[in-house]
Amino acid sequence: MARTHPEWKQALRRRPAPPLKEPVAVNTEFAGHCRVDGRVDGMQLQCQKVGERYYLYLGHFWSGGVSVVDATDPANMGVVAFIPVPNEHTWHCKVQVADDILMVSCEGALFTPTTDQAKAAKGVRFFDVRDPHRPVELSAWQGADPGFGVHRSWWNGGRYAYLSHGVAAGDYVYQGRRGTRVLTTVDISDPQDPRHVSDFWLPVQRGEGEQPAPWESFGVHEPVIEGDRAYVAYADGGFAIVDISVPEEPVLRSHVRTYPELTDGQTHTCVPIPERDLLVVCEESMVAFGLEGPKDVRIWDISDETNPVRITEMPIPEPRPEEPYDSYFHKGERFGPHSLHDNHQGKARITDRIFNAYMNAGLRVWDITDAAEPVEVASFVPAHPTEWADPRPYNRIADSFRGGTRGTCSQDVLVDPRGYIFLSGYNDGIWAVREL
Repeated sequence: MARTHPEWKQALRRRPAPPLKEPVAVNTEFAGHCRVDGRVDGMQLQCQKVGERYYLYLGHFWSGGVSVVDATDPANMGVVAFIPVPNEHTWHCKVQVADDILMVSCEGALFTPTTDQAKAAKGVRFFDVRDPHRPVELSAWQGADPGFGVHRSWWNGGRYAYLSHGVAAGDYVYQGRRGTRVLTTVDISDPQDPRHVSDFWLPVQRGEGEQPAPWESFGVHEPVIEGDRAYVAYADGGFAIVDISVPEEPVLRSHVRTYPELTDGQTHTCVPIPERDLLVVCEESMVAFGLEGPKDVRIWDISDETNPVRITEMPIPEPRPEEPYDSYFHKGERFGPHSLHDNHQGKARITDRIFNAYMNAGLRVWDITDAAEPVEVASFVPAHPTEWADPRPYNRIADSFRGGTRGTCSQDVLVDPRGYIFLSGYNDGIWAVREL
């Protein structure tokens, strides 16, 4: 019987590290920062070019809506419009912009302690943003079984939107709630009258095959569409490739369950690079101080889409000497992957780099010219926040649902067509940098 705790457990006695007073940049240069009129809580980012101007759309956790930011000059970003949530129980942290239409997801504000889920708006709202300074609501759509609303979804122009749609049916746990999320296709050829097209359930969600354990979080977290395929992240369910060439009848091409053999679950996003038959898949870190199993950014060979083959994982980021902590696990807050830059309308199309918002490690950039030997080539760690939007009490070891955040926790990243990289976070506003 051991007389002492193992070294890894001994290390967890440490307090959160001293705050980082200045950003730390490696092969990147600072281009600007925006406080978003004090709404510093940032989640999903989208970019739109109108004429010669560039606009960012930023969903918020606690500030009650979506901010529209003129980012034409990253050194002088400014808010030009704000779209409020329909009520205090709803959040609009997920946004999509394409063809001058903004799609906003509606679901219960998970991180607000006073939220009444029954009162939250559920579904999606559509806005005409031909003039980003004056968004005009066109419609709202809600499914027949609204469940707990719509999460991170996909609208990239054209006829169809693809939703991470929470439904009450099913006996799974998803983000602490009973139910599940399915892939719902909505026809928005008339954005004033969106119409339901289909719901795609994995066979396992219908009770077939090996069923998830009671503690598994199972359901669609985000679909990413490329051509007539949907690349769908399923939280603890891994990922799937779905043929959507007939929108009314989606067909499963493959399903890879990575938990627990490869990861500790929570598959967040799958970004295809069809030019190279690659799929980049990342899992979401959920707990502070690394108190969970491995979470990675991983590359898969999908030359045979019916049998994806793992290639490798990205190297784990390490602090620079000027950062006041031995590792990001000791820094405090969550350390691990979150959102990936994707090849969405309004963004740069990139096939040889991976950009990730790596929670307390900020922006991480890997060169994947050789997909089997990725190399970290750039990074940017924001300074410690000086103001906080997160209303929850700080708990240094709590998971993302139960404890407030006070340090850097990067959430989303995009690269615009000019090469500017924009980074959002829990209390970070919007940072803008360029890769050198």
